[in-house]
Amino acid sequence: MQPNNDYQTYKYALQAEVKERSDRLMDYFLVAYALTGLGLAAYYDTWVMAICITGLCLTAYYSVKIALPKSDLYQYVLSAVLGIFMAQFIYQMHGMFEMHFFAFIGSAVLITYQNWKLQIPVFVVVGLHHATFGYLQNQGIEGMYVTQLDSFDLQTIIIHLLLTCIIFYISGLWAYQLKKYGTAQLKQAIKLGELQKEAVLIEEIKQREEALAVYNKKLLQSNQELEMARHEADEARQEAEKANQAKSIFLAMMSHEIRTPMNGVIGMSGLLAETALTEQQRTYTDTINNCGENLLVLINNILDFSKIEAGSMELEREDFNLFYCIEDVLDMFSKQASQKGIELAYIIDRHVPAQIVADKVRLQQILTNLVSNALKFTTHGEVVVKAALTNKANDGTISLSFEVKDTGIGIPPEKIDRLFKAFTQVDSSTTRKYGGTGLGLVICEKLAGLMGGSISVQSTPGKGSAFTFTIQTSAGTKELKPTVTHFMGDQAGKKVLVIDDHATNRAILKNQLENWKLVPVIVQSGHEAVDMLQGGLKPDLIITDAQMPDMDGVQLAQQVKQQYPGIPIILLSSIGDEHARQHASLFSYILNKPIKQDDLSRYVFNSLHLKAQPVNEEKTTKSRLSPDFGERNPLRILIAEDNKINQNVIMHILGKLGYQPQVVENGLEAVAACRKNTYDLILMDMQMPDMDGLEATVVIRKALGHQPVIIALTANTMQGDREECLLAGMNDYISKPVKVEELMDKLQQWHNFLEHTPIQ
Repeated sequence: MQPNNDYQTYKYALQAEVKERSDRLMDYFLVAYALTGLGLAAYYDTWVMAICITGLCLTAYYSVKIALPKSDLYQYVLSAVLGIFMAQFIYQMHGMFEMHFFAFIGSAVLITYQNWKLQIPVFVVVGLHHATFGYLQNQGIEGMYVTQLDSFDLQTIIIHLLLTCIIFYISGLWAYQLKKYGTAQLKQAIKLGELQKEAVLIEEIKQREEALAVYNKKLLQSNQELEMARHEADEARQEAEKANQAKSIFLAMMSHEIRTPMNGVIGMSGLLAETALTEQQRTYTDTINNCGENLLVLINNILDFSKIEAGSMELEREDFNLFYCIEDVLDMFSKQASQKGIELAYIIDRHVPAQIVADKVRLQQILTNLVSNALKFTTHGEVVVKAALTNKANDGTISLSFEVKDTGIGIPPEKIDRLFKAFTQVDSSTTRKYGGTGLGLVICEKLAGLMGGSISVQSTPGKGSAFTFTIQTSAGTKELKPTVTHFMGDQAGKKVLVIDDHATNRAILKNQLENWKLVPVIVQSGHEAVDMLQGGLKPDLIITDAQMPDMDGVQLAQQVKQQYPGIPIILLSSIGDEHARQHASLFSYILNKPIKQDDLSRYVFNSLHLKAQPVNEEKTTKSRLSPDFGERNPLRILIAEDNKINQNVIMHILGKLGYQPQVVENGLEAVAACRKNTYDLILMDMQMPDMDGLEATVVIRKALGHQPVIIALTANTMQGDREECLLAGMNDYISKPVKVEELMDKLQQWHNFLEHTPIQ
């Protein structure tokens, strides 16, 4: 392929050189032709003819050459011009025979272009001139000069024409042969160059072979040394793998050993919180529970970091509702935000699908860490979570962007680069105000990377920070648990007066109400709302914040109810706002912040559609551990757990739920109990003496006729734990410390399953 490219390159270069050289030659010849014509004009007094024809010929040639520089058309114009000059000279010399030779001179000159086709125009011009003017002269018409003879005989004409044809043919053949042999020489020159390169290459190869021969012995020696090094590296790698395996086993063991007492601390403090306590006792209980939860977060961070660093972190891909996912995270912090007087809200762009496929737990882990940090470093203002669609690919993959923005203390620019470094903090002094391991943001960065995205931060000291991370996901397709939706079509066009001093909340409510085709009227104070009502505004519904300066939500509702008792009012209240709940009769509904979309939809729909009478939304805190749970979800339960603390925790929780479980201390006892009694569900610890949970499960699956649901209880958090449980025949998986809500969800889920498809 390369030689052909070289040939084309040289060919074009040669043609350009021939063309340039011939053009220069033609310039000289045209000057000579023009001067010849003018010289003959001076002698024969044919100035008009000489000037006109010479001017037209030169103008035609140079005009075409300048107008079309890349075309060869001007060469054909030149060929015709040379024939016309010949006719001019013959006419000026009154048919002098020698002037005919100018046609042959022009034909010979054109050979330099190496293009035989250039002979055609001059041949045609000469032929037409001789035929036309010869015929007219022979007819006796004066002023027509081709020859000085009085008449032509046929033999003379034939010989003349044959010689002319032969001359033009030879000139064309010569041009063709010049081009042909030039091309052949070019190919030979290229071939010779290639042969020379090959000769140089062969010489270099010989030199390299000699050099290779010299170094061959050294290479053999180096290979032996490398083989020894490889053997040593293999041994080191095996030692590293053993060390890494030992590290994983150690982490799993430490996780188990730490989580077992943590299960007792958190579980028992949770049970204690369900009993009748004094305020002081409840404060102590909450403190124990909060400290336990914080300690568990630190442990999880260290273990997660170890798994990520070891490359053993794997992500799940499941369908879930993104709205509920974010709301669940914000629910965890609603009380803390309320106590600090901070607005906590979320905004999801309407282009973001409600249901996505991703790892819900890890996404919530990132959001939880970022929201927790935002609240930690914010004393007033707001913390807002935003979600937006940034890209949608043809294969269905979408890019989502999440932003957690606060109005806190901000981060100095020179310390931002420390945020995503392990075990470092912005304030690392021993007198720092805010604690932590320094791993949270590092884990967030790693998790975002595993989900196909990245994380970044923008911050202004004293004004706040905005952490933004992206993930790659896709829209969910599975049919999840249906949500209650309220058709707002019948309410379209109704006016809703919104009063909130917080700009973000106003924007959220305005956007949501407009999506429902309602007409929001937005104001930022109670006085402004009263003025609008007195000015003639007749809203169908009022939504007001509870805490506002000058006039709060309760005061506004009292004034509105005196003048407009028929207008329903929804109050947006923070958790723990007892003042608002003492006046619950003023409101149709009291909605806790952060605002949940489903709750807002239900309350707005009921207020507009049903014209709901004022109701008291204040609810006494009900115990999560209700005895009727066991009545609604009856199960025969066996607990296989060797640790006394864990036994007591799980037994007390199940007892509070209305169950009467049986307890065994190892796998052998669990198998024996299953042979004697029939159980619907077994809570099986993974690590027990004599026979562990996995072995016991395998025996139960193979040996027993009635097959119960087996849920693993494990404090291990390493890669493969879940898969190992399922491969052994277990149905589900609960990690320690056991959370009451998670345990209740599992019991209800498997009760519903057994009702429809009992395991045989």
